[in-house]
Amino acid sequence: MIRGLDLRIRPGEMIGLVGHSGSGKSTLVNLICRFYDVSEGAIRVDGTDIRSLPVSEYRRHIGLVLQEPFLFFGTIADNIAYGKPNATREEIIAAARAAHAHEFILRLPHGYDSLVGERGQALSGGERQRISIARALLIDPRILILDEATSSVDTATEKEIQKALDNLVQGRTTIAIAHRLSTLRKADRLVVMDRGKIVEVGGHEELMMRQGAYYKLYQAQARNVDAEADDLEPAGTTIEAPVHDVAVQ
Repeated sequence: MIRGLDLRIRPGEMIGLVGHSGSGKSTLVNLICRFYDVSEGAIRVDGTDIRSLPVSEYRRHIGLVLQEPFLFFGTIADNIAYGKPNATREEIIAAARAAHAHEFILRLPHGYDSLVGERGQALSGGERQRISIARALLIDPRILILDEATSSVDTATEKEIQKALDNLVQGRTTIAIAHRLSTLRKADRLVVMDRGKIVEVGGHEELMMRQGAYYKLYQAQARNVDAEADDLEPAGTTIEAPVHDVAVQ
């Protein structure tokens, strides 16, 4: 449950959502994507309540890169063009290049016309993820959601995927969730959540200096242990983030 949350995200800003399992990160992302609607308050994009927009129209402006990307039975090209079925082959290839997927696609038996099974069974986890990133690049979204985008791959593959993600987030309003906090250090702001509430907001260095909720999570992860939920929320903390573009109230 999300309670008393007030968060404003500026155009082109990258926000990292941080918190232990069950803190409300994924719930917030689901609300922003309109997988379901808020029962109280509102989520606004450029001042417009997203509930007033047709769902299909609204989602055309959102790019999703998830921990387990959805791939369907079809060609590589069809999977990349899922959100833009009228895309040209040149556009598909350009998106794949930016996603660092072009090289491995060319090594497949039929290149972009190679068939993949349900959920991309013929591809590795890193390859599936780069197809997902190419798909998001192709639709050129205004808002980008990254949900544990590198958590299911090894360190070497993660570096390749991170290069692709760097291309993807450039100039886009981005909301990222990652278990490995080190992958969010490039975020403009980190939003620490606990029990559906925001308990801290700031940059990595700033939050480490405060030695509050984020510091405890970071130190616990460095020691490979879980921080207790009761330890995260600083007493009497009130958060109001700066204004613009995406507002969750």
